[in-house]
Amino acid sequence: MSDLPQKTESYLGTITDTSRWQNFRHRPDDIFICTPPKCGTTWTQAICAMLVFGRIDHGQQPGLISPWIDANFAPIEAYLTQIDQQTHRRFIKTHTPLDGIPYYPECTYLVVCRDPRDAYFSGLNHRDNLNDPTLAALFPSGQDSFHDWLYTVQEAGTWDQQTLDSFAHFVRSYWQYRDLPNLHLFHYTDMRHDLLKAVTSMADVLGVEYDANTLNNFANAASFESMKNRPAQFAPESGTGMWKAEAKFFASGSVRQWEGQLSDRELALFNTRINNLLPPDAVNWLLKKA
Repeated sequence: MSDLPQKTESYLGTITDTSRWQNFRHRPDDIFICTPPKCGTTWTQAICAMLVFGRIDHGQQPGLISPWIDANFAPIEAYLTQIDQQTHRRFIKTHTPLDGIPYYPECTYLVVCRDPRDAYFSGLNHRDNLNDPTLAALFPSGQDSFHDWLYTVQEAGTWDQQTLDSFAHFVRSYWQYRDLPNLHLFHYTDMRHDLLKAVTSMADVLGVEYDANTLNNFANAASFESMKNRPAQFAPESGTGMWKAEAKFFASGSVRQWEGQLSDRELALFNTRINNLLPPDAVNWLLKKA
Protein backbone atom coordinates (compact mmCIF):
# COMPACT_ATOMS: atom_id res chain seq x y z
CA MET A 1 0.00 0.00 0.00
CA SER A 2 1.26 3.46 -0.89
CA ASP A 3 1.74 5.96 1.94
CA LEU A 4 -0.76 8.24 0.23
CA PRO A 5 -3.80 7.38 -1.91
CA GLN A 6 -3.36 7.54 -5.65
CA LYS A 7 -5.84 7.49 -8.50
CA THR A 8 -4.83 4.18 -10.03
CA GLU A 9 -8.18 2.84 -11.25
CA SER A 10 -10.79 3.91 -13.77
CA TYR A 11 -14.46 3.14 -13.13
CA LEU A 12 -17.22 3.23 -15.70
CA GLY A 13 -20.88 2.46 -15.23
CA THR A 14 -24.40 3.56 -16.01
CA ILE A 15 -23.79 6.74 -13.98
CA THR A 16 -20.11 6.88 -13.09
CA ASP A 17 -17.25 7.84 -15.38
CA THR A 18 -14.07 8.63 -13.46
CA SER A 19 -12.39 10.09 -16.56
CA ARG A 20 -14.49 13.17 -15.79
CA TRP A 21 -11.95 14.09 -13.08
CA GLN A 22 -9.29 14.69 -15.72
CA ASN A 23 -9.71 18.47 -15.95
CA PHE A 24 -10.85 19.07 -12.40
CA ARG A 25 -8.88 21.85 -10.68
CA HIS A 26 -8.91 21.59 -6.93
CA ARG A 27 -8.66 24.29 -4.30
CA PRO A 28 -6.82 23.70 -1.01
CA ASP A 29 -9.98 24.03 1.06
CA ASP A 30 -12.14 21.70 -1.05
CA ILE A 31 -14.31 19.19 0.81
CA PHE A 32 -14.94 15.77 -0.71
CA ILE A 33 -18.05 13.95 0.52
CA CYS A 34 -17.36 10.27 -0.14
CA THR A 35 -20.04 7.66 0.55
CA PRO A 36 -21.52 4.47 -0.82
CA PRO A 37 -25.07 5.10 -2.05
CA LYS A 38 -27.77 5.30 0.63
CA CYS A 39 -25.28 6.02 3.39
CA GLY A 40 -25.96 9.66 4.26
CA THR A 41 -24.68 11.56 1.23
CA THR A 42 -27.56 14.03 1.07
CA TRP A 43 -27.46 14.39 4.83
CA THR A 44 -23.75 15.26 4.83
CA GLN A 45 -24.22 17.72 1.98
CA ALA A 46 -26.91 19.51 4.00
CA ILE A 47 -24.65 19.70 7.05
CA CYS A 48 -21.73 20.98 4.97
CA ALA A 49 -23.92 23.68 3.44
CA MET A 50 -24.75 25.05 6.89
CA LEU A 51 -21.15 24.83 8.06
CA VAL A 52 -19.89 26.55 4.90
CA PHE A 53 -22.49 29.35 4.75
CA GLY A 54 -22.78 29.74 8.52
CA ARG A 55 -26.55 29.75 8.70
CA ILE A 56 -29.61 27.56 8.30
CA ASP A 57 -31.47 29.82 5.88
CA HIS A 58 -28.73 29.97 3.25
CA GLY A 59 -31.33 29.44 0.53
CA GLN A 60 -29.32 26.89 -1.43
CA GLN A 61 -30.16 23.37 -2.58
CA PRO A 62 -27.14 21.39 -1.35
CA GLY A 63 -27.64 18.72 -4.00
CA LEU A 64 -27.30 21.31 -6.76
CA ILE A 65 -24.39 23.37 -5.49
CA SER A 66 -22.47 20.26 -4.38
CA PRO A 67 -21.92 18.59 -7.76
CA TRP A 68 -21.38 14.89 -8.40
CA ILE A 69 -18.38 15.34 -10.68
CA ASP A 70 -17.98 11.75 -11.85
CA ALA A 71 -21.68 11.25 -12.64
CA ASN A 72 -22.71 11.68 -16.26
CA PHE A 73 -26.05 13.39 -15.61
CA ALA A 74 -24.76 16.53 -17.34
CA PRO A 75 -21.76 17.37 -19.55
CA ILE A 76 -18.60 17.58 -17.46
CA GLU A 77 -17.98 21.09 -18.81
CA ALA A 78 -21.16 22.26 -17.10
CA TYR A 79 -20.07 20.84 -13.73
CA LEU A 80 -16.56 22.26 -14.01
CA THR A 81 -17.85 25.69 -14.98
CA GLN A 82 -20.25 25.59 -12.05
CA ILE A 83 -17.62 24.84 -9.43
CA ASP A 84 -14.98 27.10 -10.98
CA GLN A 85 -17.42 29.98 -10.55
CA GLN A 86 -18.25 29.19 -6.94
CA THR A 87 -16.79 31.69 -4.50
CA HIS A 88 -17.75 29.79 -1.36
CA ARG A 89 -15.87 26.81 -0.01
CA ARG A 90 -16.72 23.93 -2.30
CA PHE A 91 -18.08 20.55 -1.19
CA ILE A 92 -18.15 17.83 -3.82
CA LYS A 93 -19.97 14.50 -3.85
CA THR A 94 -18.71 11.12 -5.02
CA HIS A 95 -19.69 7.46 -4.66
CA THR A 96 -16.38 6.30 -6.15
CA PRO A 97 -13.70 4.29 -4.30
CA LEU A 98 -10.65 6.25 -3.20
CA ASP A 99 -8.44 4.73 -5.88
CA GLY A 100 -10.71 6.23 -8.56
CA ILE A 101 -10.73 9.88 -7.46
CA PRO A 102 -7.94 12.44 -7.05
CA TYR A 103 -6.37 12.75 -3.62
CA TYR A 104 -4.97 16.05 -2.34
CA PRO A 105 -3.29 16.18 1.10
CA GLU A 106 -4.50 19.76 1.60
CA CYS A 107 -8.19 18.94 0.97
CA THR A 108 -10.64 17.36 3.42
CA TYR A 109 -12.35 14.02 2.82
CA LEU A 110 -15.53 13.23 4.75
CA VAL A 111 -16.26 9.51 4.42
CA VAL A 112 -19.67 8.34 5.64
CA CYS A 113 -20.61 4.67 5.81
CA ARG A 114 -23.51 2.64 7.14
CA ASP A 115 -24.42 -0.89 8.09
CA PRO A 116 -24.65 -2.40 4.59
CA ARG A 117 -27.84 -4.26 5.50
CA ASP A 118 -29.54 -0.92 6.15
CA ALA A 119 -28.12 0.44 2.90
CA TYR A 120 -29.61 -2.57 1.10
CA PHE A 121 -33.14 -1.92 2.39
CA SER A 122 -32.82 1.82 1.83
CA GLY A 123 -31.74 1.01 -1.72
CA LEU A 124 -34.96 -0.92 -2.34
CA ASN A 125 -36.99 2.16 -1.45
CA HIS A 126 -34.70 4.27 -3.65
CA ARG A 127 -35.23 1.83 -6.54
CA ASP A 128 -39.00 1.88 -6.25
CA ASN A 129 -39.08 5.70 -6.17
CA LEU A 130 -37.04 6.20 -9.36
CA ASN A 131 -38.81 7.10 -12.59
CA ASP A 132 -35.92 5.92 -14.77
CA PRO A 133 -35.96 2.09 -15.11
CA THR A 134 -32.29 2.08 -16.12
CA LEU A 135 -31.30 3.69 -12.83
CA ALA A 136 -33.70 1.49 -10.89
CA ALA A 137 -32.04 -1.58 -12.42
CA LEU A 138 -28.82 -0.73 -10.58
CA PHE A 139 -30.48 -2.02 -7.42
CA PRO A 140 -31.35 -5.69 -6.90
CA SER A 141 -34.94 -6.74 -7.48
CA GLY A 142 -37.10 -9.84 -7.53
CA GLN A 143 -37.53 -12.74 -5.16
CA ASP A 144 -33.78 -13.40 -4.94
CA SER A 145 -32.74 -9.76 -4.55
CA PHE A 146 -30.99 -10.23 -1.20
CA HIS A 147 -29.10 -13.28 -2.47
CA ASP A 148 -28.10 -11.39 -5.62
CA TRP A 149 -26.95 -8.38 -3.59
CA LEU A 150 -25.00 -10.69 -1.30
CA TYR A 151 -23.12 -12.72 -3.91
CA THR A 152 -22.90 -10.76 -7.17
CA VAL A 153 -19.24 -9.91 -7.81
CA GLN A 154 -18.37 -6.53 -9.25
CA GLU A 155 -16.65 -6.72 -12.59
CA ALA A 156 -13.26 -4.98 -12.47
CA GLY A 157 -13.39 -1.41 -13.72
CA THR A 158 -17.18 -1.21 -13.63
CA TRP A 159 -19.26 0.66 -11.11
CA ASP A 160 -22.80 1.61 -9.98
CA GLN A 161 -24.34 -1.87 -9.64
CA GLN A 162 -25.37 -2.10 -6.01
CA THR A 163 -23.97 -5.22 -4.37
CA LEU A 164 -22.29 -6.08 -1.09
CA ASP A 165 -19.09 -6.69 -3.03
CA SER A 166 -19.07 -3.14 -4.43
CA PHE A 167 -19.99 -1.74 -1.01
CA ALA A 168 -17.09 -3.57 0.62
CA HIS A 169 -14.71 -2.50 -2.15
CA PHE A 170 -15.62 1.14 -1.50
CA VAL A 171 -15.14 0.78 2.27
CA ARG A 172 -11.84 -1.08 1.87
CA SER A 173 -10.39 1.64 -0.35
CA TYR A 174 -10.90 4.31 2.32
CA TRP A 175 -10.44 2.17 5.43
CA GLN A 176 -6.80 1.46 4.70
CA TYR A 177 -6.09 5.22 4.77
CA ARG A 178 -8.23 6.06 7.81
CA ASP A 179 -5.22 7.36 9.76
CA LEU A 180 -4.49 10.16 7.30
CA PRO A 181 -5.03 13.55 8.98
CA ASN A 182 -7.34 14.83 6.23
CA LEU A 183 -9.50 11.70 5.83
CA HIS A 184 -12.30 11.40 8.39
CA LEU A 185 -14.66 8.45 8.79
CA PHE A 186 -18.18 9.00 10.08
CA HIS A 187 -20.74 6.30 10.77
CA TYR A 188 -24.40 6.77 9.91
CA THR A 189 -25.44 5.10 13.19
CA ASP A 190 -23.43 7.60 15.24
CA MET A 191 -24.97 10.47 13.29
CA ARG A 192 -28.46 9.13 13.86
CA HIS A 193 -27.95 8.67 17.60
CA ASP A 194 -26.14 11.95 18.29
CA LEU A 195 -26.33 14.35 15.37
CA LEU A 196 -25.09 17.32 17.39
CA LYS A 197 -21.88 15.45 18.17
CA ALA A 198 -21.44 14.58 14.50
CA VAL A 199 -22.08 18.15 13.35
CA THR A 200 -19.62 19.44 15.95
CA SER A 201 -17.02 16.91 14.81
CA MET A 202 -17.49 17.88 11.16
CA ALA A 203 -17.08 21.53 12.07
CA ASP A 204 -13.84 20.67 13.86
CA VAL A 205 -12.34 18.74 10.95
CA LEU A 206 -13.37 21.49 8.52
CA GLY A 207 -11.72 24.06 10.76
CA VAL A 208 -14.82 26.22 11.25
CA GLU A 209 -15.92 27.53 14.62
CA TYR A 210 -19.46 28.18 15.83
CA ASP A 211 -20.90 28.61 19.30
CA ALA A 212 -22.81 25.78 20.95
CA ASN A 213 -26.21 27.31 20.23
CA THR A 214 -25.49 27.67 16.51
CA LEU A 215 -24.23 24.10 16.25
CA ASN A 216 -27.35 22.88 18.03
CA ASN A 217 -29.52 24.82 15.56
CA PHE A 218 -27.60 23.26 12.66
CA ALA A 219 -28.17 19.78 14.09
CA ASN A 220 -31.90 20.43 14.51
CA ALA A 221 -32.19 21.74 10.95
CA ALA A 222 -30.29 18.72 9.61
CA SER A 223 -32.39 16.16 11.45
CA PHE A 224 -34.01 13.49 9.31
CA GLU A 225 -37.47 14.77 10.18
CA SER A 226 -36.60 18.37 9.26
CA MET A 227 -35.09 17.41 5.91
CA LYS A 228 -38.00 15.11 5.10
CA ASN A 229 -40.37 18.03 5.58
CA ARG A 230 -38.47 20.04 2.93
CA PRO A 231 -37.89 17.62 0.04
CA ALA A 232 -37.83 20.35 -2.61
CA GLN A 233 -34.70 21.77 -0.99
CA PHE A 234 -32.96 18.60 0.10
CA ALA A 235 -33.89 15.73 -2.25
CA PRO A 236 -31.10 15.34 -4.81
CA GLU A 237 -32.06 16.33 -8.35
CA SER A 238 -35.30 17.81 -6.99
CA GLY A 239 -37.45 19.38 -9.65
CA THR A 240 -35.91 17.29 -12.45
CA GLY A 241 -38.50 14.51 -12.48
CA MET A 242 -36.05 11.88 -11.22
CA TRP A 243 -38.38 10.82 -8.40
CA LYS A 244 -41.94 9.54 -8.38
CA ALA A 245 -42.30 11.48 -5.13
CA GLU A 246 -39.48 13.65 -3.78
CA ALA A 247 -40.74 13.28 -0.20
CA LYS A 248 -40.33 9.50 -0.50
CA PHE A 249 -36.59 9.95 -1.05
CA PHE A 250 -36.52 10.27 2.73
CA ALA A 251 -38.04 6.94 3.72
CA SER A 252 -37.30 6.03 7.33
CA GLY A 253 -33.64 6.95 7.76
CA SER A 254 -33.55 4.47 10.62
CA VAL A 255 -30.77 2.21 11.80
CA ARG A 256 -31.09 -1.56 12.09
CA GLN A 257 -34.11 -1.45 9.79
CA TRP A 258 -33.07 -4.90 8.61
CA GLU A 259 -34.12 -6.42 11.93
CA GLY A 260 -37.18 -8.62 11.46
CA GLN A 261 -36.77 -8.54 7.68
CA LEU A 262 -33.93 -11.04 7.30
CA SER A 263 -34.10 -14.65 8.43
CA ASP A 264 -31.50 -16.21 10.72
CA ARG A 265 -30.11 -18.06 7.71
CA GLU A 266 -29.83 -14.86 5.68
CA LEU A 267 -28.08 -13.11 8.55
CA ALA A 268 -25.65 -16.01 8.89
CA LEU A 269 -24.90 -15.89 5.16
CA PHE A 270 -24.38 -12.13 5.38
CA ASN A 271 -21.98 -12.46 8.32
CA THR A 272 -19.90 -15.04 6.48
CA ARG A 273 -19.83 -12.97 3.31
CA ILE A 274 -18.95 -9.64 4.91
CA ASN A 275 -16.14 -11.24 6.89
CA ASN A 276 -14.74 -12.66 3.67
CA LEU A 277 -14.81 -9.23 2.04
CA LEU A 278 -13.44 -6.98 4.78
CA PRO A 279 -10.91 -7.20 7.63
CA PRO A 280 -12.32 -7.79 11.14
CA ASP A 281 -11.74 -4.24 12.39
CA ALA A 282 -13.64 -2.78 9.42
CA VAL A 283 -16.50 -5.25 9.91
CA ASN A 284 -16.75 -4.44 13.61
CA TRP A 285 -16.91 -0.73 12.83
CA LEU A 286 -19.46 -1.10 10.02
CA LEU A 287 -21.83 -3.30 12.03
CA LYS A 288 -21.73 -1.29 15.26
CA LYS A 289 -24.98 -1.07 17.19
CA ALA A 290 -24.57 2.44 18.58
